Amino acid sequence: MASSKWSRTLRTALSQPDPAAHALLLRDSQQLTRTHFLTAAVHLGLLEALKTPAPAGELAERLGITRTEQFRIFLELGVSVGELSVSSRISGTAAAPGTYALKGRRARALVGRNSSVLRALLEEQTAYHATVYRQLPETLRGGDLGDHLPRYAEVIAESSRIAEGVIAQYVREAVSEADGGRVLDVGCGSGVYLRAASARPGSSGTGLDLQPAAVELARDNLRRWSLDDRFTVHQGDVRGTELDGPYDVILLLNNVYYFAAEERPALFRTLRGALREGGTLVLVSMFHDRNPTALNLDLILACTQGCYALTTPARLEPELREAGFGRIRTDQLVSGQSLYAIRAS
Repeated sequence: MASSKWSRTLRTALSQPDPAAHALLLRDSQQLTRTHFLTAAVHLGLLEALKTPAPAGELAERLGITRTEQFRIFLELGVSVGELSVSSRISGTAAAPGTYALKGRRARALVGRNSSVLRALLEEQTAYHATVYRQLPETLRGGDLGDHLPRYAEVIAESSRIAEGVIAQYVREAVSEADGGRVLDVGCGSGVYLRAASARPGSSGTGLDLQPAAVELARDNLRRWSLDDRFTVHQGDVRGTELDGPYDVILLLNNVYYFAAEERPALFRTLRGALREGGTLVLVSMFHDRNPTALNLDLILACTQGCYALTTPARLEPELREAGFGRIRTDQLVSGQSLYAIRAS
C-alpha cells in the first residue's frame, strides 16, 4: 500500500511540465506559509501567550478569540510548519493532551531577547516590502513611487538594528579614537548608536531624525537607558536644520540612500562644516552589489518616495574629498556582504 502511494506521488510530480521547478515552488510556498503564520501569531499575541504552554480553550479566552474553529485550524497550521507543538498523552511530567507550546527556533526567537528587532524585520518584509512588490508592475509603468516611510518609519528604525552588533562596535571604536566625545547622529532612528557612543566616558551629543515616530522611539529609549541627560533628540531634516556644532564625530548610519546623488556633495559639506578640525564622519550603509540581500534593498529603496538606489564606496569618495575630507578609509563590516563603513576626516 505504501509503495503504491509513493508511486502515485512520483507519477504526479513527474507529470508536471517542469517537475524540478514544481517542487521548488512548492517548497517556497511552504516557507511563505510559515512566514505568514509567524506574522499573524505575533500580531495576535499567540507567541507571547505560549511562553507558558496552554490548551486551545485557555488560549482562546486569554486572546479574546471568538471564532474558535478558525483558531483551531490556525493552531494546527503552527504545528504543521513546526513552530508549535501539541501534546497528545499524559506521561510523568508531560503536559496534558491538547496543550500547545512553542517549538520552532523562529517562534522562540520572536519572544526572546532580540524579539523586537526580529519582529520588526518580519513586519518590514511582510508589510512594507510586500506592498512594494505588489505595486511594482504599476510603479515600473510610470505609477507614483510609494509613500511608505511615514507608515513604516518605526518598523524600519527597529529592523535596521539587525546589524546593530557589528555597527555598534564600529561606532564605539570610532568615538573612543576621536579627540573628543561630542557626537551628532544624523537619522538616529531608535537611538541605539547614541547608546553605543555613550561607552566613551563623558560623551554627549544630539540625535536628529526626520520621522516623528522615530524621534519618540529614540527619546523613550534614551530615558529607559538613563542617557537622556547626555543625549537629546530633535526632529528635523539635516538639509534645513542648523547644526549645533562643532562635533567630534558625526554618524550617518544606514541612511545615505535618503539623499539623491546630486544632494550628497552639499550634505557632506554641511557635515564637514559641523565637525571640529580633525573630527570624523562615520558613514555606514549597505552598498550596491549583486547579492540578493543588497538588490532587494536596492529595489525597495528605488520604489519608495524619499529614497534612492544604493550607491558604492567608489562613488562616494570623490564627493567626500570635494567636501573637504582629506583622509578616507573604507572597512567591510560583514564578510561576504556589502555592508561597509567609511571614516572620513
